[in-house]
Amino acid sequence: MGYRQLDHTADVALEIWAPSEEELLAEGGRAIIELLVDETELPSGSADRTVTIEALDPEDRLVRWLNEILSVAISDGYLLTHAALSLSPPGSLHAELKGQADGFRLLRNELKSVTYHDLRLWREGGTWRARVVIDV
Repeated sequence: MGYRQLDHTADVALEIWAPSEEELLAEGGRAIIELLVDETELPSGSADRTVTIEALDPEDRLVRWLNEILSVAISDGYLLTHAALSLSPPGSLHAELKGQADGFRLLRNELKSVTYHDLRLWREGGTWRARVVIDV
């Protein structure tokens, strides 16, 4: 599991990978938080949240999920530290979140939105991979 930031001319691009789609979504959420905060490691969270997303397909679910994580971080100061996800076809997601509700300084608050531009979600062997672009 992991992610890496890709070179992109004006925005932020990420490639994310994990053994399952659920783990890929969780890893993507972690990547968003790490882009936002000036912390090397977030402590385990104690603030609970529930998220339910209805999307058109797995790609739409990925974008909506990452935008939810970005939105609650910027607007509510809620930083995801752990997500237990369950998925249903074609694009439903239910997540039980643990996170920190305060105490962190946002390093980058110019992240606006995860976009559909150059969006890719695919399986390669036993690994799920995604490429997402974040508008800054």
